[in-house]
Amino acid sequence: MRRWIQYTALLMATPLLACGGRASRTARASADSAAVMAASERYRMAWIAGDTATALDVISKDIRILISGLPDIVGPEATRKLFVDEMATYRVPALTLNHDDLIVRGDHAIDIGTYEETQVPKSGAPIQGKGRFMTIWRREGNDWHIVRYMLNELPK
Repeated sequence: MRRWIQYTALLMATPLLACGGRASRTARASADSAAVMAASERYRMAWIAGDTATALDVISKDIRILISGLPDIVGPEATRKLFVDEMATYRVPALTLNHDDLIVRGDHAIDIGTYEETQVPKSGAPIQGKGRFMTIWRREGNDWHIVRYMLNELPK
């Protein structure tokens, strides 16, 4: 009889344990999604502020940036050069990111959406840009970093 009670208790507890695991995975995914969005916002604000150091701090050492019309930008030094050159040439007073999809699985996240920006060259009229982006993030230690970044402009 005692064995039957133990078996019944185990059967009743099994669904509860499964739900607890699912709940903790859901909570973790939600926390990871929020962390990726916070890192994305930090990156966006760095571009608006012209803060190269902060923008580079969000980038992984394994970075590869893919922008239509340009050769691939690979590694931290090429990325630093790109960011420094862009921020020296343009001020970005407005940058809106519309996040359409955010997929988080384990230590990776994929953020897909559209952007709208205003770039103001040191001399000349402001340039309005609109396009799509796909960013692949990876958890490195306790932080999320961009490992792949793809941009393509949409026709005007």
